[in-house]
Amino acid sequence: MDNGWNEYGKLVLKELERLNEGQAELRKDIDQKFNELAAQMTALTTDHKNIENDVHELKRWKENVQEVWSVTQMRQSKDELYKQKNNWQKVAGILVAIQILWGIIIVFKDKLF
Repeated sequence: MDNGWNEYGKLVLKELERLNEGQAELRKDIDQKFNELAAQMTALTTDHKNIENDVHELKRWKENVQEVWSVTQMRQSKDELYKQKNNWQKVAGILVAIQILWGIIIVFKDKLF
């Protein structure tokens, strides 16, 4: 009988060792998967921050572009261009009038004096 219990004890001990090894492998696999998941989460967090920074940068760029040439500024620029164009036309008209007046004075200077 002692021989049977001894054999049975060895079998139970072997089975416990096998279960312990399986549990250790499972723990090792879980730790490895957890580390991989943690690395992926870190990468996702970094990517998320980069994307968030890119979005903020694009918003600032859009605001700057809109500020540089807004509809109101385009209208003001157009009005200023037409105003300047009208001023040059006035100046040209005055110069033409002075030249005509000067030409008349030269033609009639002998007759007047």
